[in-house]
Amino acid sequence: MRRVMFSILIALLFFESNGQDIKFSKIKSDTATTFNFVNKTYAPITLKITHKKDSEIRFLEGETLCKPQDSLINVVNIPKRLFENDSTFETSDYIGLSYSFGKRLHKDSIKKHLYELPFQKRKRYKIMQGFNGKFSHRSVQSKYAIDFKIPIGDTIVAARNGYVVRVVSHFTERGGKSFRDKANQIVIVHDDATFAYYVHLDTNGTLVEVNDYVEAGQPIGIAGFTGYTTKPHLHFVVRNYDTAIPIEFKKRKDIGKKSGVWVRN
Repeated sequence: MRRVMFSILIALLFFESNGQDIKFSKIKSDTATTFNFVNKTYAPITLKITHKKDSEIRFLEGETLCKPQDSLINVVNIPKRLFENDSTFETSDYIGLSYSFGKRLHKDSIKKHLYELPFQKRKRYKIMQGFNGKFSHRSVQSKYAIDFKIPIGDTIVAARNGYVVRVVSHFTERGGKSFRDKANQIVIVHDDATFAYYVHLDTNGTLVEVNDYVEAGQPIGIAGFTGYTTKPHLHFVVRNYDTAIPIEFKKRKDIGKKSGVWVRN
């Protein structure tokens, strides 16, 4: 019984281990186990639950928005008899769970903003890969990303004011595509609900915590060499939900449009 209940919870508890203040709370009764989705961050979050196979599990199918500092009630309800009568029962066989920061914004609601460079003043770095870079900036999520060739140990700063909603700092390795989900990173939500991603930070190289409010130019992390990468660098991208958006900087509005150039702050 304990092994079965553990297998039921694996997918749900994934959120807590990956999102610090994003998790499921569990309520047990004589007839069922119910899960609520809890969002303690300052970001809207879209929860996605997909149907895989028919069962008596009741759940919020499709995409459901959870507002900042809010929760969703009765997200998943698992009748007790399901796991009592079937020792091989696993929730992941019947439903799929995932979440994304934000909600899809109409372009008119995205504020025009000139960003600070994400590194300290009087520093100069090369852009390894800019917008639509041939190596890895072709996806919807990264087409407007910029890779700054910042060496391990240098300081990363916030490019815009906002609240920290995600901090990952425990990864130690880097390599090919199999390391795509093993990059240390910081995610910050802005006042228009766009998100900035600062990726490939050093192990234990974060200087902020979830729910901290940071201002542009404030040190937030240490450059590193983790995740899907062949060289130390900072991968910086701003997204509307899951889609990268073009941005401009105060220093020069053409930064990011060309790879191989140097930029001084």
